[in-house]
Amino acid sequence: MTSSVADRGPAPAIPLSAYIHLVIIYVVWGGSYLAVKVSLSGPAAITVLQLQSSRLWCASLLLGAVTLARYGWPPLPNRRDLALCAVSGLFMWMGGNGLATLAARHASSSFIVMMMGAIPLWACLLDLIIGRTIPSLRVVLGILLGLAGLFLVVSPALLETHRAIIEPGYTGFTILLVVAAGLSWSLGTIIQRPLMRRIRPDWAASFQMFVSAIVLSSLALYESAPLPVDPSTRQWLAFGFLTVFASVIGLSSYLKVLTSFSPVVASTFAYVNPIVGVLLGWMILGEELSAVSLLGLAVVLASIAIVLRRRR
Repeated sequence: MTSSVADRGPAPAIPLSAYIHLVIIYVVWGGSYLAVKVSLSGPAAITVLQLQSSRLWCASLLLGAVTLARYGWPPLPNRRDLALCAVSGLFMWMGGNGLATLAARHASSSFIVMMMGAIPLWACLLDLIIGRTIPSLRVVLGILLGLAGLFLVVSPALLETHRAIIEPGYTGFTILLVVAAGLSWSLGTIIQRPLMRRIRPDWAASFQMFVSAIVLSSLALYESAPLPVDPSTRQWLAFGFLTVFASVIGLSSYLKVLTSFSPVVASTFAYVNPIVGVLLGWMILGEELSAVSLLGLAVVLASIAIVLRRRR
């Protein structure tokens, strides 16, 4: 015997707090590369390895403490899950976020957030390759449209018609870094998928950042760069934003969004974050983008809409 939809009653109302969490991931994740740019811009000299390792140490310990207080100790994972956590974390935080942070040395935060906004496209492409799946015509068109949009985003820098996007002399290197960052983050998210059914995402993220912090700290020691001297208040605020908001509060809010909204609504951060990042870069750092790059961003967002329809 089946019940009609009417018999089930209306769907439960979504609480106001869920919408607040949705706004948090829009703003916090949209502004993360702005905070990276501010942290690296001085006056205190801080290297990418110093920034990433210290950020991940603080974020992993803070997230672990919050998760422990809320849910208690996790069950002991097996070796395979620990290995998946470690490998996926290195791809995401050392490869993905780390390479994008390195690219921020020579590029505007707006450019980084636009390029990283293509992560859903890279994830879809890697999914097809790993799964040896023949894509539908719609997905092929979406990916090709996205690649065309990315070309428009980088074309002013390639043609040297807008030097404010990427520092002269670093164009090709920076573009390769950001593309590799997007691919690395996407691969990490694919590798971690089996973990989400066996380990709380909070604990998995904490361990992923912890492992990445250990590796990055080892590289930072090998780098032997002097410690930053007298960071400005702006740099401290940016570091605090990256640690507390982007790494801990942003993740916690995203997990809340996943439990309150449909996957369609939860995935809207892929469209909103690049727009927020561009606006913040313009308002706070005075970053300017060419009309061609903004057109490319619009094309990328349209292609993401086409590709994500495949997963709905």
